Amino acid sequence: MEKSRLLLIGGAVVVVIVIIAVLVTGMGSPAQSTKPGYGQGQQNGPGQAQGPGYGTSPGENIPVLLPLPDSAPLTTTEKSDILFMREEEQLAHDLYTRWSGMYSIPVFSNIAASETMHVNEVQLLIDRYGLQGNRIGNASTGYHNATIQSLYNSLTAQGDASLTGALKASLAVEERDIADLDLALAGTTRADIIQVYSNLRRGSENHKSAFLRQLGR
Repeated sequence: MEKSRLLLIGGAVVVVIVIIAVLVTGMGSPAQSTKPGYGQGQQNGPGQAQGPGYGTSPGENIPVLLPLPDSAPLTTTEKSDILFMREEEQLAHDLYTRWSGMYSIPVFSNIAASETMHVNEVQLLIDRYGLQGNRIGNASTGYHNATIQSLYNSLTAQGDASLTGALKASLAVEERDIADLDLALAGTTRADIIQVYSNLRRGSENHKSAFLRQLGR
C-alpha cells in the first residue's frame, strides 16, 4: 500500500511539472514575437531590414539638400555661368559617351556616368532659379553656346583619330572645366551655387587624374 501511494504521488508531481512547463512555453512565444524592431519571420542577421529607415545599402546614392536659395534675383553673370556650365557638363558627357563606343577601355563609360550626375546637379540650379526657358543643347541638336559647339567640333576630330587623341582631348575637357568653374565660383556668393560648383570641381579633378593615369603621366 505504501509503495502504491508513493507511485501515485510521484505520478501526480510529474503531471504538474509537465503542465507548468507547457504554460511557461506558451507564455514566452508571444512575448518574443513582439520584440521591438522585428516582425514575424524576421531574423536578426546582417543586412536585415528592420522597418522604415533601415536597409539602405552603403553604395546607395542619398540626395544631398542644397542650402536655401538667396532671395535676391540672379545677377547676369550668375545666370550666364549656370547656363554655360550646364552645356559644358553636357559636352563632357557627350564626348565620353561617344568614345566609350569606339574604344574598349572603361574610363570613358565610367566618367560619362559621372557626368550625367554633374549635368543633373547644374539642372537643379536651372530649375530652382527658373531658367528652364533657356535652350540647352547637346551633341545631337547642337549646342546653344558657340564656344561649346566649337570645342565639341575640334575635340571630336581629335578624339576620333585615335585612343591617345581621345584621352588627350578628355584631359583638355577636364582642365577647361576646372578653369571655368574657378571663374564661376569667383562670380557668386550664393551658398547653393557654390556647393554645386565645388562638387563639380572635385569631380573634374578626379576625372583629370584618371585621364592622366591612362596617359601614363
